Amino acid sequence: MIIIKKRREATPKFLITMSVIYALFTIYQCYQVIYTPHTFIRVINLVVIIFLSGATGAFIRESFILRKKN
Repeated sequence: MIIIKKRREATPKFLITMSVIYALFTIYQCYQVIYTPHTFIRVINLVVIIFLSGATGAFIRESFILRKKN
């Protein structure tokens, strides 16, 4: 018998933790871009930084929109 669990709501503690992890990962990627001697690695890391910054910004915007609705 397969039991499907109901998806739990994301708690504020979880959201804050994930935001901090994203921020630390982005800072680490910036550090790699600055100090790596290889151009290919710089380009890949810059693409990742741009994507993560956009995702984090969209998440923060959505959280403010949801806060206004409540």
